[in-house]
Amino acid sequence: MSLELVHPSNETRDDDHEYTLAALPSEILLQILSYLDIPDLFPLTRTSHQLRNLSLDPLLHTTRLHRASLSLSHSLTVRPSLGELMAHRIYITRTTLAARSLGWNLTKIKLNRQLRHRPSVESLVEMGVLPGECYRRGKGWVSPKIVDAKRRVERERVKDVLRGWVGEWRGKRMVQLEREVVDVKPDVRRLATRFARDREGGNSRQTRWGREAREKREAPTRAKVLGLRRFWEKVGEGA
Repeated sequence: MSLELVHPSNETRDDDHEYTLAALPSEILLQILSYLDIPDLFPLTRTSHQLRNLSLDPLLHTTRLHRASLSLSHSLTVRPSLGELMAHRIYITRTTLAARSLGWNLTKIKLNRQLRHRPSVESLVEMGVLPGECYRRGKGWVSPKIVDAKRRVERERVKDVLRGWVGEWRGKRMVQLEREVVDVKPDVRRLATRFARDREGGNSRQTRWGREAREKREAPTRAKVLGLRRFWEKVGEGA
C-alpha cells in the first residue's frame, strides 16, 4: 500500500462554493443558538426549516435553562437584602406609601393656610419688598422680572445717550485741537535768530558763571574763619 502526498497547490478548490450558516453542523448551531434569548429565537424560526427545528429543539432550551440557573444562582448570592432596599427607598411597603401620602396631605394643608395669610402686592410695595412699579392702583400689578427688565432697558438707553454725548464732545475737541495746531505755525526765521543769539552769548554767560563759582569757592566762609581763630587762640594759651 503506497501513500501519495499531494501538495496543497495541487489541491482542487471550488471558489464558487459559498459558506452559509446552514452549512454548519447542527451541534455548532445549537451551541450558537444557546446564547440567544427567546425574543431573538422567534425571528429565526421564520428564516428556514432547519433553524426552526433547531430553535424548537428541547436540548437547546435545556442548555439555556441550565446556563440561566447558574447565572441566577450567582446573582442571588450578591443581591442586596430587603433592609437595604427599604433604606434606599427601592422597596416601598404599604405602610410607607400611606405615611408618604399623609405627609403630602399635611404639607398641602399648611401651604394652603400660609397662602391665605400671605401679604398682598400693595402691602409688599409699601414695605419696600417690591418696587413701586409692580403695583399701580386701578391697573393691577406687574411681575418684578418685567420691572427689572424695564429698568435694564432704561439704563442701557441712558448709557447710549451718554456715549453719544461723549463721542460728540471728543470729536469737537479733536477738531478744535487740530485747528489750534494749524493756526500756531512756527516761525523758522525767528527760531534761527534766537538760536544764534543764545549761541553767541553762551560763552560769556558760561565764563561769568564759572568766575562767580570760582570766587564763591575761594572766598572763606564765616565758619572757617571762626574755626581758625579758636584754633590759634588755644595754641596761644598753651604756649
